[in-house]
Amino acid sequence: MEKVRAQVELNAIAPLFLTRALAPRLHARTKIARITSRMGSIGDNSSGGYYGYRMSKAAPNAAGVSLARDLKPRGVAVVILHPGAVRTEMTGGQGMIEAKESVRGLLQRIDGLQLETTGRLLHQNGEVLPW
Repeated sequence: MEKVRAQVELNAIAPLFLTRALAPRLHARTKIARITSRMGSIGDNSSGGYYGYRMSKAAPNAAGVSLARDLKPRGVAVVILHPGAVRTEMTGGQGMIEAKESVRGLLQRIDGLQLETTGRLLHQNGEVLPW
């Protein structure tokens, strides 16, 4: 229980509180990028398992959509991003792409973000992911 709680606090609650703290400084044309995971997608869960991690990533996806709706009238756009299966310590080096490739894709998605596309869940490669 404690591990799941810690994952939710770190992956879901902390980023929301950070956005709330920065809210007074957000102005029209501001972009917010929320890094999450495809594992938070309910529609894309074909393998099950990883309960705490999946739950802790589904919550920021939901928060990201709510933020997109709430901040759009202020001209602030929000994108929810999956970095891809990156070769890191977390994946035991078994990811499909290097960190530099992931970052390039993430920056392209952020650069391309517009108010008309706010609130989408995107893979770093540009693919729109299911919720």
